[in-house]
Amino acid sequence: MDRKPFAIHSLGKSDLREAAKLCAAAMNDNPIHIKVFGAPPELRLRRLGRFFPSLIRYVHRKGQLHGAFVEGTLVGVMGMLPPKHCKPSLTDLLKMMPALLNSNNPAGTVRLAIWLGTWARLDPPTPHWHLGPLATAPAWQHQGIGSQLMELALKTGSGDAHYLETDKLSNVGFYERFGFSVLAQPSILATPSWVMMKPAFTHGETPEINAAYQA
Repeated sequence: MDRKPFAIHSLGKSDLREAAKLCAAAMNDNPIHIKVFGAPPELRLRRLGRFFPSLIRYVHRKGQLHGAFVEGTLVGVMGMLPPKHCKPSLTDLLKMMPALLNSNNPAGTVRLAIWLGTWARLDPPTPHWHLGPLATAPAWQHQGIGSQLMELALKTGSGDAHYLETDKLSNVGFYERFGFSVLAQPSILATPSWVMMKPAFTHGETPEINAAYQA
């Protein structure tokens, strides 16, 4: 595929449905999603399609949500939650609960609670920006879109720490190129995952980013 220029800007409410759809498609084969939402790809995609809208709305409401566009088509999404907004409040949970329950069968809902609960417990007390979801449409991966979205995220927060989770080993190397290091490697539902942080830096320092790496 020939590379085409893309533009990145904040997403509005009218973009949220497409952002959720993109995330579901881009992350359909994530190992934890297979365990939580089921092995059949089409079933899993439908369930993720019901799961992501509530998450996307929460990030949009509490933090920042950016999108990469090619000729007006959304091809990448980056969510960023500011310090002290990583964990939903009780009100936020009540708003999200119907969609979460509707996204899966009862057994899957238990698995969902185990997964999200484990990552929530590992969220560090140090003030940080919580990154995610970061997703690139399948047809547009390996075009540098994920790298540009990550660079934008790391410019946010005036040197604050940045934190994220992943369940794909291939992503670990990608994030390490942006200065992240692994804090823990929890096994969730017998599936490896990694929680990673890029420490805060003082004014005048420049975080090391290998911009040549194409996500």
